Amino acid sequence: MIGFAARWTRRLVATAVLLFIITALLVWAMLRASLPQLDGDVNVLGLSAPVKIERDANGVPTLHAANRNDLAFATGFVHGQDRFFQMDLSRRNSAGELSELVGVVALEHDRRVRLHRFRARAEKILADEGPQEIALLGAYAAGVNAALDATGAKPFEYFVLGSEPKPWQPADSLLVGYSMFLDLNDERADRDVQRGFAARVLAPDVFAFLYPEGTRWDAPIMGEARAELPVPGPELLDLREFRLPTASLPPPADRLLPGSNNWAVSGALTGDGRAIIANDMHLGLRTPSVFYRARLKYIEQEVVDLTGVTLPGVPILVAGSNGHVAWAFTNSYG
Repeated sequence: MIGFAARWTRRLVATAVLLFIITALLVWAMLRASLPQLDGDVNVLGLSAPVKIERDANGVPTLHAANRNDLAFATGFVHGQDRFFQMDLSRRNSAGELSELVGVVALEHDRRVRLHRFRARAEKILADEGPQEIALLGAYAAGVNAALDATGAKPFEYFVLGSEPKPWQPADSLLVGYSMFLDLNDERADRDVQRGFAARVLAPDVFAFLYPEGTRWDAPIMGEARAELPVPGPELLDLREFRLPTASLPPPADRLLPGSNNWAVSGALTGDGRAIIANDMHLGLRTPSVFYRARLKYIEQEVVDLTGVTLPGVPILVAGSNGHVAWAFTNSYG
């Protein structure tokens, strides 16, 4: 009797181990099938000429295309290979459609964001765009979807969530831009509410001093630099007698004020005579990172060679250089 029980115990353990191994192999095969093809040739529809994609030891791609639209297609392809789930979250974030993917945990966010009607705005903007911009966004979307079709399985995140990835649409790129807008601004509009409150209770000159449209450090492209506003005197605001109205301000959001900084050095002050521009965008730390490094090369009368960072979901170089000019962006709060 003891020997019979031992045999059945061994069989159950062996069966459990076998099932574990089979499950692990199935999970491995699923994950392996969802990985992009990084070597060899891929036949896709939507290109006017062959595109070459090279990756360095860190996986950073260099794209060679015959024209701007083919480059947009290739950019969408590598974004779709490496960052599709991030892009999906980004478009859903501004459209108020996250709960469709992740459930009730995002429902309150979706309700709040849908008040802005960003999807309707994106579709309206797209409808008013010219043929060149529509073709560019269409080529990018085709590249993203070609990357999805080229894999043997959907991205693993969708297996975990029990969902299917939706094809990329041209308007989704505009939603990614709106998502960045929400990231760089105050989603709850606390700042606007506070400014409106101050405008109602302060004298115009006091409000202009406390909430200036700019400072003398701003460098306008056209016109004169701004002058410093004078400090309001007691005839405008006497702090000894000033009393706040009984209405209370809404509680501020529990978050740091977004912002960033950049600076430039003239070539007259550098060792090789070339100017230097530095930029810190002060974005949140995320995995994967917000931006996506790439080098983009195409022909437009002459070879255009761009290097810098792109934003997954958008067919442009956000910050970088074309070998002649370097550019970046910063979020200014004054």
